[in-house]
Amino acid sequence: MTIDFTKHTETEAAGIDEFEKPEVGTWTEAFGLDFSPVDASDNFDPEYYELEREGIFKRSWLHVGRESDLPRKGTFFTRELDGLGYSVIIVRGLDDRIRAFHNVCSHRGNQLVWDEAPQNETKGNCRQFTCKYHGWRYDLEGNIDYVHNAPEFRGLDPDKLHLPEIACDTWANWIFLNFEKEPRQTLREFLGDDLVKLEAYPFHKLTETHRLEAVVNSNWKLFIDAFAEFYHVPYVHAKVNNPQAEPGGDKIPFMLPHMQALGKHRMLSSGGQYANKKNRGQLPSQSVFKGSLYGPAEKADLGDLGEASNPARLGGWGMDMWHLYPNFVILTWSQNTVVTYTYWPLGPDSHQFIFDYHFVPPKNASERLTQEMIVAVSKDFALQDANVLEAVQRRMKSEARTEFQYNDQEVLLRHLHHVVRQDVEAYRLEREADA
Repeated sequence: MTIDFTKHTETEAAGIDEFEKPEVGTWTEAFGLDFSPVDASDNFDPEYYELEREGIFKRSWLHVGRESDLPRKGTFFTRELDGLGYSVIIVRGLDDRIRAFHNVCSHRGNQLVWDEAPQNETKGNCRQFTCKYHGWRYDLEGNIDYVHNAPEFRGLDPDKLHLPEIACDTWANWIFLNFEKEPRQTLREFLGDDLVKLEAYPFHKLTETHRLEAVVNSNWKLFIDAFAEFYHVPYVHAKVNNPQAEPGGDKIPFMLPHMQALGKHRMLSSGGQYANKKNRGQLPSQSVFKGSLYGPAEKADLGDLGEASNPARLGGWGMDMWHLYPNFVILTWSQNTVVTYTYWPLGPDSHQFIFDYHFVPPKNASERLTQEMIVAVSKDFALQDANVLEAVQRRMKSEARTEFQYNDQEVLLRHLHHVVRQDVEAYRLEREADA
């Protein structure tokens, strides 16, 4: 089911400063939810984390990379998904098809592909995968190709030596995996009709990527929560948005003019740099390098962005944020840059946060410096959130308070936790029925 409810007034491009209330009364009601306190135990309970790991992450389509990460036949990369207990190989075969395999040799269980250290991800180009332990080799389709001293073995069945394959599919230049033996939905069915429309966006033109990674000592959902509401912005990010402001001093409301529930997924549209007329400050270095949190001063020409972009047709549109359940977020900015966040759980109170900033390749040194400035400012922005979230995690674990209040602008947080609880309960019931 798709819920689409827009509350905004038609405004000039100079800014979005006033909003109308939705006819239904609140965003929360429009999403079919209520204002009851939210139970926080899903953010720290070890038992609940295991249910999420098995009932959500091992049964959903998960983003692991881009098609452009595999530019030629024979190119590959690995992903170390420690929170799920998996190491995987993603490869473009000689038939040009992208496949994924569990990264384990069929002989004695060695991690098949690694470079200097098995815990580090790697990438490269090859025609075969060769085990470092005893030299067994596999072709790029996962078939066993060579067994050292094969006569010493009895009854080897090549079909049983095939690398364990993982369901793999692509959408809009992004690569997804599903760890179910037989996924209950195709990738496109999982995304749903409205989200699938975003594939018309020209992601393939943004091939210059800057990556930031960190292990954050908070539950994976808490960081998603932080980017799904702007209620905190005047207090946590005051200096980023207005260098002269004191935290909370401007009392900028940062109201969101448009939000949607897209089945298990969700999205929002924001005014971004146009959100409020007070929100016009820039650090001197940003002026010099012609780049800020919101992107370059001169935006790249990407052509048609597709019908999914700015679905509410906001006059002062700044960006869309698309949260692909459970752990992948795409931000498309009006300055024609794209940011992605990926959150990989490592435990009930820690996760790996991957921040990728995607640009059109720079044509000169000046454009490269602009991109570097944007990434530096964005890193500061993300670190401010991470510090707060570690404080939140520490206090939630104390269980001094177990329920918390969400306001109407925090409906996307409420929706995420609602969907997580639905999936966990469904998995729990299935497990009990099979016992």
